[in-house]
Amino acid sequence: MHQVTLRHLFAGCLTLALSSAVPAMALADTTAVQASSSIVKSPNDKRLYRSFNLPNQMKVLVISDPEADKAAASLDVNAGSNANPEGREGLAHFLEHMLFLGTEKYPEAGSYKAFISANGGNHNAYTAYQNTNYYFDVAIGQLEPALDRFAQFFISPTFDEAYVDRERQAVFSEYQSKLKDDSRRSLDAYKQIMNPEHPYAQFSVGDLNTLNNDQPGQLRQELIAFYDHYYSANLMSLVVLGNESLDQLENMVREKFSPVLNHDTAPPSSDLPLFNEGDLPAQLTIKPLKELQQLRLSFPLPSTRQLYDQKPLFYLASMLGYEGKNSLLSELKRQGLANSLYVFQGTDLSNLATLDISIDLTQAGLANIDTIVEQVFASIELLRSSGIQETIYNEEKRLGEQGFRFKEKGGALGYVSSLSRRLQLYPTPQILNVGYSMNDFQPELIADFAAKLTPENMLLTVYNSAAETDKTSPWYDTPYKTETISQARLDRWRTPEIPASLKNRDANPFIAENLELKAAGNPENQPVKLVSKPGATLWYQQDQTFNLPKTNTFVSLFSPVANTDPRARVLTSMVIQMTREKLSETLYDASLAGIGGQIYSHLRGFGFRITGYNDKQETLLKRIVATLNEPQFDQLSFERIRQKYLEQLQNSAQDKPYNQTIDEIYNTLMPRWRATDKMAALAEITLEELNQHARQLIETSSIRMLTHGNVSETEAESMLQLVETGLTRRQENAAETAITIKRLDTGEPRKTTLELTHNDSAISIYFQGENTDLSTRAAYTLLGEIMEAPFYTSLRTEQQLGYVVFATPLQMQDVPGLAFVVQSPNSHPDQIAQAVDSFLQDMQKQLADMTEEQLSTYKRSVLSRINQKETSLYQLTGRYWREIDRKEYSFNSREKFSQSISELRLRDLQDTLKHLPDRRFTVESVGSNLLAAKP
Repeated sequence: MHQVTLRHLFAGCLTLALSSAVPAMALADTTAVQASSSIVKSPNDKRLYRSFNLPNQMKVLVISDPEADKAAASLDVNAGSNANPEGREGLAHFLEHMLFLGTEKYPEAGSYKAFISANGGNHNAYTAYQNTNYYFDVAIGQLEPALDRFAQFFISPTFDEAYVDRERQAVFSEYQSKLKDDSRRSLDAYKQIMNPEHPYAQFSVGDLNTLNNDQPGQLRQELIAFYDHYYSANLMSLVVLGNESLDQLENMVREKFSPVLNHDTAPPSSDLPLFNEGDLPAQLTIKPLKELQQLRLSFPLPSTRQLYDQKPLFYLASMLGYEGKNSLLSELKRQGLANSLYVFQGTDLSNLATLDISIDLTQAGLANIDTIVEQVFASIELLRSSGIQETIYNEEKRLGEQGFRFKEKGGALGYVSSLSRRLQLYPTPQILNVGYSMNDFQPELIADFAAKLTPENMLLTVYNSAAETDKTSPWYDTPYKTETISQARLDRWRTPEIPASLKNRDANPFIAENLELKAAGNPENQPVKLVSKPGATLWYQQDQTFNLPKTNTFVSLFSPVANTDPRARVLTSMVIQMTREKLSETLYDASLAGIGGQIYSHLRGFGFRITGYNDKQETLLKRIVATLNEPQFDQLSFERIRQKYLEQLQNSAQDKPYNQTIDEIYNTLMPRWRATDKMAALAEITLEELNQHARQLIETSSIRMLTHGNVSETEAESMLQLVETGLTRRQENAAETAITIKRLDTGEPRKTTLELTHNDSAISIYFQGENTDLSTRAAYTLLGEIMEAPFYTSLRTEQQLGYVVFATPLQMQDVPGLAFVVQSPNSHPDQIAQAVDSFLQDMQKQLADMTEEQLSTYKRSVLSRINQKETSLYQLTGRYWREIDRKEYSFNSREKFSQSISELRLRDLQDTLKHLPDRRFTVESVGSNLLAAKP
């Protein structure tokens, strides 16, 4: 898989690895005002854009979207952990935390969070290597007061001394909570081989030592000095999206953000190399906690930041990371050496980049690392010797143009956050299409980068949970070992033998050619049931909302043999994983062409979804159905995938403690099975049994199908017929299966204690609703809205009982519930449970004093979340699919739920809260820190 493209980066996914290093060089346009017409927009984008600089040199982009039902804003500061003073590692991250805890205009520590939450919004921030990014969304109509509060962070934060020690404890708790996180642990070991003088090699999170406050007031003074220097308007970029006009948005921004001071600060940067001369080639071996066998080849390269129109690394990644026929991955799979392969730009700094090739190994692959590395270099040599192919470049260019032409909105929150960062990095006219454009084919440039992919210019990293090591990383205690690579190994890789089956990628057969919209039929405002017969139903709607040449086809097959016990569940999961494996080359080509093919198992059977451009979807559907119909799996793939599945189950024990407590609630109350039970079953199954189970799944399956998008009734019926006739063994009168949620006994609190190997304690306290009435579900949802912000402020900010703290509605099917979740490095679950009980008692008092006006504010907040409009065809299809699953065939459950919330009275909520403890289920784990401290 190739992941270097900004098409993926700008989808809102942030990863903690070297890829989190974001460039800091500002290339944004410096003219006073840029009209919307100068910014390259997708033809499908109806929003209006305007960019300008404030007098204080803050870069601004405002976006007017009259159809928006959420406003959003993000401010990016062009300084991150790279600005940490020596000896104060984590100061930038600590500042990010402190900024939320009060300003001169709004001094209350939890007031910002409370306002955003009470108005249907979300907020967060992150500190990366070269930037710090703050963002929020909020209900339409509340943008101005939200911006007023947001702007004060950058004008007059109080940095209240009362919260300095509390919040450094919160930073330490965050650090402690990730001590078992293999991505953090691996990065810590990776940094030990880097140039120790480079800022990227430094610890970035912070702990009680680097953020010590031994001299009262000293940390606060250093924090203020850091803020005054780096939180300068000339290092900031702001994006604001609302339904107001561009003039209104601009005036709003000028009023709120012009007071931000400009200190004319230069962004922190380093010209040092990431690896010193002579450090490479080298091998780094890392011992992760999880069952993990991986190989990574990292190649330092010149910076690619200004080559966004040429995209040389994207081209190389698209060739080396290809997963179709005759690819490197297919060859490694054929030999039983690998499960997956990813090629991506790992580092993107102002003066350098890296291209990384990551391979998930089998046990056989772990024993044959040199062979795998040789085949990687064989693939690189094949790429070089065959020349840089303009046909492939143009194919990627065409796909990028299609993707941009039919780009959908997506969520406002991720959009403004990514744009505020892009404003710092790219010319303003290109900030919307920078991830899609490939308009300058320069084969010599690409060849120059390919020439640097050599054994001599490589860091080879081996991740092996059984590795022998001789060093430990300083911050996350990661066992690792470094060693030089022998000349004999380098010689072997320098002149690799190219397997006959390894070839460069061919033209993609799935690229859409017909992008025309179908003639509109009889418009329906909701899906209609076209086919209803024993064993098969078909729902259909021709889309009239998004008007794209795309269609989503969701198919679910329900089987009574799919999930009867852990063994059946494991067999079903293996059938689906093996089916995906047989189709992997086809699905990869389709995905590159913008046609998604997802095959998955669920609690009542399995399903598949075909999404994206409607042209060529029928071809993919035929291949999926044919593969499902002939489930003959081979022994080599069976053993390889079973081992990978076993590792995934084993690794679930290394998941975050709070996630494991929540999982246990689901495992207890729903027909789900614990990992230990599934591992026992997995060890016993045979290939013959798997093939037999695959046939039984098809024979006993009923079909439910929804086709929604640029599709006619005739085409939808034809697709159902393809499924029905293609699954030749299926019994036509098969019936759907159902899921039952276990009910907790009244007045008998239930408690489970998990034995987990983690420093932190965790607890999830779940309260189940007394019935499934719409009014009860509405009351639980509204209570969750009311309690979310004060619960966080009380247990995290004020009492410092944990870093992970949240209250959330937890509905299973139609059974309402509420969960209170905490993960803590220093608090016992009993102490947290007492705090939760005290909080609920306080909430009873607050509800008793609540006014109808206050209640109306919370209702509006909930309703803004529930009734938020879909921003993509896939989101709308997903809502229809959920409605069908719940048998809400009027497709108006949102309206009915909204009405029920609107009708709730204060006494209804008070009564619900009073009876909340009637059905209580607690799942907890005691951290090893506390167990070790026992006398």
